[in-house]
Amino acid sequence: MTTVDERSTPRQRLISYLAVGIALGVLLVVGLLLFRSARSDAEAEAKANQLIARLNQEGARAPTQDQVIRLLGTDGGSICVDPNSALARAMSDSGLSNGAGGPGTRPVRTADTVITGETIVIEIYCPDKLPVFQEYVNGLSFAEVTGG
Repeated sequence: MTTVDERSTPRQRLISYLAVGIALGVLLVVGLLLFRSARSDAEAEAKANQLIARLNQEGARAPTQDQVIRLLGTDGGSICVDPNSALARAMSDSGLSNGAGGPGTRPVRTADTVITGETIVIEIYCPDKLPVFQEYVNGLSFAEVTGG
């Protein structure tokens, strides 16, 4: 078995480790700052403002611009991945139920404003998927609700 002849002193190793640690820390901070600034670009802000204006126009309570940008970004996030998938429709249908759990769950007829928010998001962020989603919405039955 051979032995390794150590030629650096503990002080030299400490300086090397500190230099590498500081360099990695600086890179981490720079990367974090660049990541945050990239998420809040002009396109995301414009789409968020458009969504907020449309929601206010419909009389819905709109989230803040920062919340919309973090959730939807520039591409609509998970809403626009596949709004017509079976899972997306099941989640939407579960929101149109009476809220009971298990065997007591029953579909109800609600106001059409329940689905309006999702339609507006799809219209703004992924308009190419709107016609198929609109077919799904047209197949739903809504009730005339006072104040709804």
